[in-house]
Parts: sequence; structure tokens; C-alpha cells
Amino acid sequence: MRSRIAMLLLRLAALVGLGVSTAMHIDYMRPVSALCETGSGCDQVRASPFSQLLGIPVPVIGIAGFALLMAVSLVRHPKAKLATLIAALGGAAAAVVFLAIQAFSVRAFCRFCVVVDTSAIVAGVAALLGRADADVRSEPVWPWVGAMALWAFLPVAWVKAQPPPEVPRQISDLWKPGKINVVEFTDFECPYCRQLHPLLTEAMRSFEGQVHLARLNVPLASHRHARGAARAYCCAEQRGKAEAMADALFSASDITPDGCERLAVSLGLELSDYRACVASTPIEQRIEADIQRFRNAKLRGLPTVFIGSRLLVGTKPLDELREAFAAAQGGQSIPVRLFWLFACLGLVATLLAITLPVYAFWRAGR
Repeated sequence: MRSRIAMLLLRLAALVGLGVSTAMHIDYMRPVSALCETGSGCDQVRASPFSQLLGIPVPVIGIAGFALLMAVSLVRHPKAKLATLIAALGGAAAAVVFLAIQAFSVRAFCRFCVVVDTSAIVAGVAALLGRADADVRSEPVWPWVGAMALWAFLPVAWVKAQPPPEVPRQISDLWKPGKINVVEFTDFECPYCRQLHPLLTEAMRSFEGQVHLARLNVPLASHRHARGAARAYCCAEQRGKAEAMADALFSASDITPDGCERLAVSLGLELSDYRACVASTPIEQRIEADIQRFRNAKLRGLPTVFIGSRLLVGTKPLDELREAFAAAQGGQSIPVRLFWLFACLGLVATLLAITLPVYAFWRAGR
């Protein structure tokens, strides 16, 4: 009896770990998290270098581990029980390590990671409790396989069906009605911003005349010449040379004050007027206002770009940018009724994923 209860507990823990790991993986692939609030422990863990292991997202490792554990627990072979014990104890050990990393390295806990780690530890304890008893793999396999399929699919559909996140007012205040609104936060010395600029420019070409672009400056303190380049851009913007100066700054190898002056002259700006502009208080206030808007919107990372309501952080491929522009042009969104209908169906499917294998397990033991 102890072995049956332990095996049931192990499999249920594996199902929970599989479902949450799948949801986390899909969420990691989104430009903005549907699960983690900005600045939360979840967000800090996701942004840390420990969110990947050898280039593989940790949730993918969780998916593989829990799927393997469930698979070996269902195999009817004399050596399968030992394999189950090894897989469960290995997962539990890894979970303890990940919890320690969150506690002592990241100094923040992701609630979803904690659920996954706890599931792995519970599975390990269950494997130890049931290791000495007779083999109990006599119940039907199909309910557990069906439960695995549901628990792998439902999180994917759930995360994909999340409504677009609400656009912060600090962003929507910059929009113009009837346009595809693009709000870009950038740093002219940031290598990722430099990589994104030509791709974003190319994506906008297909929507010429439809786009309203607001480029805001967030020069990082670690970039020595970023603030001077931001001043140069603001002055060029006042004189109708915003895009030409942006192209020049993003591609220039020299954005020192002298280098920016040469770029200004090459664009036809009068040098004395330019020098007075970059030294003026209003320009400095404009940059500080851009930085404050970035902070008030609780954004992190550069480049950060809103294309309509879609948030993109970091360099993105051209196809993804074009897709975002097309979605913004069409105003695509998931109707609220459809979203809640899906939520109800998901709840029913989740209950079935739990009760069917448990019932089959109980019937096999009678």
C-alpha cells in the first residue's frame, strides 16, 4: 500500500512540475512576461544568468526531467523501478541546487520556480518511500499519458491566450490616433540598440506613412559617450534631422563630442547653433524626462520598443518586427469572452487530467 501511495504522489508531483515548467518556458519566449510582474522575484530570476544552463533555458530542462521521470515510472520492467529512483533523486538534488541559487546568488525567489523545485523534491521523497516495496506498475498507462499531454498542452495554450498587457500610460501618452505607434527607448552606444536600429528601420519601410515613431533617450552611465550622443540627437530632432542623426549615430564609430559635431556639420546643422543647443538646460531636461518616463513605466533593458501594445526587449529578428507591425496595423487582440471561455475549458481539462489517472490508479489497486 505504501508503494502505491508513493508512486501516486510521485506521478502527481511530476505532472505539476511538467505543467508549470511548460508554462514558464512558453512565457520565457514572450517579449513581455504574462506571469511575472516587473521587478518581482520571478522577474529577477528570469533576468538572471541562471535562467539558462549551457544556453538551454532552465524550464526546458524541467520539462525533459519531469517527462523522463513520468515515462520511467510507467515502464513495466524489473529495472524500471531503479531508473525511477535515480531520476527522482537526481531531480530532487537539482531542485535543492536551484533553490540555493535563488536564495544566495539571485537573492530572490520565483514562485513558479519554487513550485517546480518543490514538485521535484516531493517526487524524490516519494521515490525513497516506495523503493523497497513490490512493483506496482499494473494500472492502465493511458490515463497518465493523457494527463501528461494535457498538462504539457494547457500551459502553452494558456500563456498564448493571455490578452496583450496593458500599455503603461507613460507610453500611450505618446501615441497619435490612427497611426501605428512605435515608442523606442534607446542608447546610441548600446551594441544591442545598434543592432536593432537597421532592422526596425527596414520593418517600418513596409508601413511608410502609417507609423508614428517616438524615440526616447536612456543613456546608460556605463556608456561614456551615450549622453553626449543623446544631446546631439535631441538637437538634430529640433531642427528636423532626427532620423538622419539617428542613422548617423547608430552607425558611427566615433560618437565623442567632436565626433558628434562632425556628424552635425555633415547633416547641414550650423556649428555654433549646434554647440549652444547641446549645452542648453532644456536639452538636459528633455533627456532626464525620457529617463524618468522609462523608470515610471517600470521598464528594464535596452533597447525597449513598443510597437502598438506589443513590448519587445532586446534585438529581435526582422520577421518578428514585421509581425508586430502587422498586428498593430490590424489591431489584433483576443476577445475577452473567448479568453474566459478558454479559461473555463482549461479548468475542466485540468481536473480531468488529475482525476482520470488517479481513478484508474485506485481501480487497479482494488
